[in-house]
Amino acid sequence: MKKILVIGASGLVGSRFVELAKSKLSIIPVDENILDITNKESVDKFFKENEFDSVLNFAAITNVDGAEKERGDENGFTWKLNVIGPKNLAEACKVNNKQSLASKSPGKFLVQISTDFVFRGTENEAGPYAEDTTLPEDNNGIGWYGWTKNRAEARIRESGVRNAVVRIAYPFYGSKFEQKLDFAKNYLKVFDNGKLFPIFTDQTFTPLNIDDFVESMVKILNEEIEGTFHIVSSDTATPFDFVEYLLNKTRNVSGVVQKGSMIEFLKTVGRTPRPRLGGLKTEITEKRLGMKFKTWREMVDDFANKQ
Repeated sequence: MKKILVIGASGLVGSRFVELAKSKLSIIPVDENILDITNKESVDKFFKENEFDSVLNFAAITNVDGAEKERGDENGFTWKLNVIGPKNLAEACKVNNKQSLASKSPGKFLVQISTDFVFRGTENEAGPYAEDTTLPEDNNGIGWYGWTKNRAEARIRESGVRNAVVRIAYPFYGSKFEQKLDFAKNYLKVFDNGKLFPIFTDQTFTPLNIDDFVESMVKILNEEIEGTFHIVSSDTATPFDFVEYLLNKTRNVSGVVQKGSMIEFLKTVGRTPRPRLGGLKTEITEKRLGMKFKTWREMVDDFANKQ
């Protein structure tokens, strides 16, 4: 059984992955209290003292508006965790280790979790994006969170390490996570509290039920499949359609969602740039992995069945 170092194992996505994948992989879960990936010496020391085949990195600052407060600051913690951390991991995987325990290839295999926020999502550069779409090389129209994830992908590829970049978006799942609400549960909370706000009809995205993430990831890790992968719903949604369907399935109500506009929302000075016409295509990933991904409605159905 492959031994996997899972970084960011206490987060929303990482903790669920560990819970569901522990019967399929030998997992070493760590968080920032055990391994500080922003510290190169700490990373090198940990790699020298522990044995594992591959590294799966979930660790990141994902608060989009919070990250924007550090825009342009490469000494800020968002840049350090989201860019320097993956760079340190890539370098350690490549040069600071014995041969992989379960592979004839040198070094460790690194899997970096990324996002569609690495793209602009504008009319001129609209998604959904294919796995082989070229990354933007400047951050015009990209939030600081998205730009740091963009640069992390670039740093990993530049390092020459054996790697896979796995992009996900808008994760949710049926089980409970104590630290924060996921994408779907946040909408349910504001609805239950009578505070549901107008929902965008002019944004496109591809959400992910985290439970549908595990099988694909296990295959990538077990077979050490290199490349860029998109693990999300097989079709796009608008937030308005998503919330309407979610409330119908979980609260048995319909026609209660008011329409909103992301174009108008982003006109307000100080708003964080984020993809409006975003989303990720999955055809290349599905073909390479020999899998068929669920639609977003099917993912919501599974979510609703666990409420």
